[in-house]
Amino acid sequence: MSVNSDRRADFLWIVQMIMIKYEDKIFGWSGIAGDAIAASYRIPKELTAREAALKFCALFVEGFSGDERPSVPNWLAELDDP
Repeated sequence: MSVNSDRRADFLWIVQMIMIKYEDKIFGWSGIAGDAIAASYRIPKELTAREAALKFCALFVEGFSGDERPSVPNWLAELDDP
């Protein structure tokens, strides 16, 4: 496996674990899962898989980051199938 492939897998694993923990706060599982896959191809080099997963979940998992919703970084904007 390449480093990018490892980062993608780590990112997706962390996102999945968070989604399971917050399952009652997630509406549209298949949509968020698809967005997670698309986002996994766009993780900026300066972010670790963990940092990227936390940023992703702050946007897509209701209540994950408290009441205030963070702004959408460029790499998470307009996600599309890879």
